[in-house]
Amino acid sequence: MTALQPLKSLSPVPGPTERLAAFIVEARVPDEVLSQATRVVVDTLAVTAAGGTEEPVRRLAGSLEPWPGAVPSFWGPEAFRSDDAALLTGMASHVLDYDDVSMLSVCHPTAPVLSALLPLLDKRKVTGGELLGAVAIGTEVLIRLGQSMGFRHYALGFHATGTLGAVGAAAAVARLLHLDLDTTRRALAIAASMACGLRKNFGSMVKSLHVGLAASNGLKAVRLAQGGIDAASEVFEADGYLKAFSGGETDRWPPNVVLGAPFALSEPGFEQKRYPCCYMLHRMIEGTLGLRRDAGIDLAAVEHVRVDMPAGGTKPLIHPFPRTGLNALFSGPYAVAASLADGRIDLASFTDAAVLRPDLQARLADIQLVEASGESSRGSEVGSAPVTVTVTLKDGGSVARTVTRAPGSPEDPMTEQQLAAKWTDCLRRVQPGLGADTTLNLFGEGLAIGTSPDVGAWITRLRLALGRSAA
Repeated sequence: MTALQPLKSLSPVPGPTERLAAFIVEARVPDEVLSQATRVVVDTLAVTAAGGTEEPVRRLAGSLEPWPGAVPSFWGPEAFRSDDAALLTGMASHVLDYDDVSMLSVCHPTAPVLSALLPLLDKRKVTGGELLGAVAIGTEVLIRLGQSMGFRHYALGFHATGTLGAVGAAAAVARLLHLDLDTTRRALAIAASMACGLRKNFGSMVKSLHVGLAASNGLKAVRLAQGGIDAASEVFEADGYLKAFSGGETDRWPPNVVLGAPFALSEPGFEQKRYPCCYMLHRMIEGTLGLRRDAGIDLAAVEHVRVDMPAGGTKPLIHPFPRTGLNALFSGPYAVAASLADGRIDLASFTDAAVLRPDLQARLADIQLVEASGESSRGSEVGSAPVTVTVTLKDGGSVARTVTRAPGSPEDPMTEQQLAAKWTDCLRRVQPGLGADTTLNLFGEGLAIGTSPDVGAWITRLRLALGRSAA
């Protein structure tokens, strides 16, 4: 990797704002990182397509003003301004909570970044390499920014995907548009003041709206910078973004957090979801399903369940008694009860009707989540700590399972076959009759976009297969 050089037009010892801008403009993205970017782009597009069928996304589309001749929607014939298209796509990418995760910063890195980039593909010819490089740059900035503040940022109540996503989206758009250093720096500073998102909104439509806002605001920040809007030159230095979003705990960029050496996309890699719900539910789901399968038990045989979680592991799980599918995405008791009752967790598990089943609702109080004492300083500690599911049976016996490798993590990654199955499942949520040949051909084309001279052509074919507008 080419080492980044100090910016001659700025200070001889560049601060974090200058280093971020230089990285976005100058960094070379290694081939292995581009390869990993391909996987997360294809995976995120699948869950975005499926999310576009959801009622919250339809409501958002109905609230936006169509803009004839502008960017066509991924979800229908309406066309919107670029920032509104990013808003809509961002919400769709996250509404099912099926998009990838980086526990380095406790965030969903690809969704806000890719959602900001997609509207640009309708206005210019973009190669697959350019798109993948922009995704790699944007997610790297997003993750390292969050890593610089540690778990404290999330623990304070911020939805890190929203707060970090606006800056990461701006970085990705700046890279794709080949902005100069000064314009890039200003775009970052503008995006830093547009960052938003509160965990209190988890389990509501606003949680996924955060991703749309991050994508839209990142795109708008670049437009404002291109239009000449000035901004602080040291927004990530003392008394700036880091201090504000860490509650005063961090005021300097830590020297051990380095951009692109390596890229987080390749080391440790992103966690790609096997289950369409909050990532902190995945290890308890894996453990519960394993117990059901191996011990031959179901919900009717269970007296009560205890789930031992790491410190900080229950922070997002704010709906112990869910009443909607959106609530249930953040409910430990529901995840365990549904796993025991159904022997599976998939998209059908999170409909309102599935959540409101009387036999499941009656058992939620019998499932207890116990968080370890102490406080985690890093999201990676929360993501890698073991989760133990202990089931006490009505006959007096008990069984337990500890899950140490999170499903979909680099330690237990999604195989290409699993990604293809997820892709097909998501596309058929939009078009139930879509043939296997069509879905798998589109999947194969997606994995080859790194050599494509015009990635927009593949996106158009995907739109047409889903019955969406191509222009």
